[in-house]
Parts: sequence; structure tokens; C-alpha cells
Amino acid sequence: MATSPSSFIYVCNKEISEKDFYAVYDRIKPLAAGWKQIAISWHLELDTINRIEADCHGDTIACLQKVIEYWLKKNYDYESYGIPCWRRVCVAVKEGGGDPALADEIACEHPLPATVGVYNEGMSPGLS
Repeated sequence: MATSPSSFIYVCNKEISEKDFYAVYDRIKPLAAGWKQIAISWHLELDTINRIEADCHGDTIACLQKVIEYWLKKNYDYESYGIPCWRRVCVAVKEGGGDPALADEIACEHPLPATVGVYNEGMSPGLS
């Protein structure tokens, strides 16, 4: 059963980019054997996945590196499936990588930023 991004609703959903490659790679490198499932979770095209596999000659670390690179460059239908963000890393780690404990660790490291200046409905700012 697919994991919904809403199951990580409190994880940062701010876009990450190529400059975040090592941060993502360092966290999910232990899941390199499941690189293909992670690629599928991130909705990379099947042709892209097959090309990665052929180009990397079965080297799972190299395959994972390429998957992360393609994903961070938004080389997939990100308008339909969402931008690269830590929330989607957590979903991929849980469903594609099969490591819910690691997904939870990553979620704790990248919480949704606190909203500043928000007050309860019906209350005026500055009133206690």
C-alpha cells in the first residue's frame, strides 16, 4: 500500500534542489539496494529508471546517486506528483526504501517550519 505524503504532514514541504544532493544522499545511502523502488516512489519515468540501470551497470550506489540527481533536477512530472522536498524523501524512504524508522528520523530532522504571526480565529493579535 502506498504511503501518502499526508502521513508526513508535519515534515517540511519547502522545495529542495541540487544543492541539497549530499544532504539527501547521506541520509538515504543505506537504502541503495532499493534505489529502483525509491525512483518509482518519486515517479521517475520508467525509461529514465531503465537508462539509469543500464548506465550504472548494476552499481546500486551509482544508481541511487543518479535517481537523486534526476529527482532534484525535477526530471519527472513534478507538477502532478509534487516538488522535491523532505516530506517526499520521507515517503520514499518508508514506501520505497522500506525503512519507516529512518523515515521517522528524517521527519524529526526536517519539521514543518513554525508559522509566525498566526493567532486563533476570533482573537486579535496582541491580546492575551
